[in-house]
Amino acid sequence: MTSPNPPRPLEREPADSPPARPVAAGAPLAVRTLQKRLAAPGSPAFDLELPDGAAHRLGGAGEPAFRLRLRTPAGLAALASLDETRIGEAYMDGDLDLDGELLAALELRGAFSDSHPLRSAWRFLQPLLFGRVRSDKRWVAQHYDYGNELYFAFLDRDYRLYSQALYRSEADTLDQAVRRKLEYIMRVGRLGPGAHVLDVGGGWGSLARYAGARGVNVTMLTISPEQYRYLTAWSGDHGLPCRLRAVYESVFAYAAPEQYDAITLLGVMEHLPDYPALFKKFETLLRPHGRVYMDFAAGREKFAVSSFTYRYVFPGAHTPVVLPDLLAAANRTSFEPIALHNDRHSYYLTLQAWARNLESAHDEVAARVGERIYRLFRLYLWGGAEQFKRDGALESYRVVFQKSWGGPSSAIGLDQPS
Repeated sequence: MTSPNPPRPLEREPADSPPARPVAAGAPLAVRTLQKRLAAPGSPAFDLELPDGAAHRLGGAGEPAFRLRLRTPAGLAALASLDETRIGEAYMDGDLDLDGELLAALELRGAFSDSHPLRSAWRFLQPLLFGRVRSDKRWVAQHYDYGNELYFAFLDRDYRLYSQALYRSEADTLDQAVRRKLEYIMRVGRLGPGAHVLDVGGGWGSLARYAGARGVNVTMLTISPEQYRYLTAWSGDHGLPCRLRAVYESVFAYAAPEQYDAITLLGVMEHLPDYPALFKKFETLLRPHGRVYMDFAAGREKFAVSSFTYRYVFPGAHTPVVLPDLLAAANRTSFEPIALHNDRHSYYLTLQAWARNLESAHDEVAARVGERIYRLFRLYLWGGAEQFKRDGALESYRVVFQKSWGGPSSAIGLDQPS
């Protein structure tokens, strides 16, 4: 079956690129050290071009998958350190460039180190010193407030959904997969005209735009100032057959004026690692027999994210969800699990589509936010895709819960989502 996003051919060496030679005894010590570390079976072969123009063939056997160009001595020092964060910083700063697919280059990550205990400890101290809600608001703004147009450059065109789309075929377009995902949420949430949904982390109104067109009322919570301004303006002049409201508040501090028919969290759970407190809050926010829908990236160990990620991409207590812990927290409340789906390949395909959209919009994005931020987001999107694709270093799930424990089975019914 033909993919709508086939791999692009590698960029071949420009005519003035020096030919790469095998690493010999006379090569610089840093190059010889790199070759020893990166020559493991299964490592991709690649060409390394030094600041002085010399080029060496490193990695495993076979044809080179890409060429790393070290533009400055700082780039060489970063690569020689074998520190993942320093290498990422060198790429963002332009000390290191790449010809070819970034996804292939990211296969080298297993050879790099990532040990920054002091910085890691600081992210856990901040909520204790400044409070959880205040810390969350500051951290979320650091990721989401680069300006809406940056995200619109790589998200789908119609709904701007910032979580995994739902693919049924690799031939699906991103827009098709997004619509399928939103329709799934409508179905599992039992949402129809007149229903009222609390969308925690409303993003740019993707669910509200889809559900609102079908008569569903939506309250959108956000702690991103940029998104709040966008949602407030849009919800005041949306033209949809529904009521929409934007609220700038953390779900933990939100004093709801009423209970809701459903609660949705699309790509938000990674920001909410206190699962017991969250389900306790859901108990107060949701009507009896109402449903909670959530989707997220997941991992086997809480807070096991790279230093680069918590320093530059998602600051603070952001973490992939640990599914057993989530289910255990729900089990201590009135919530029953209704559906669980593994979306790892769908999330890989989503991130691949986002990354290619971003690359296609390079000139526009770089002009708006600068080359460094463009490179940051390129690393982030392809880095996530590589983790989902490779071996389950990241997992992904859709989960549905219902507030029905202690009630009759008829409250759950037979129309369960598939």
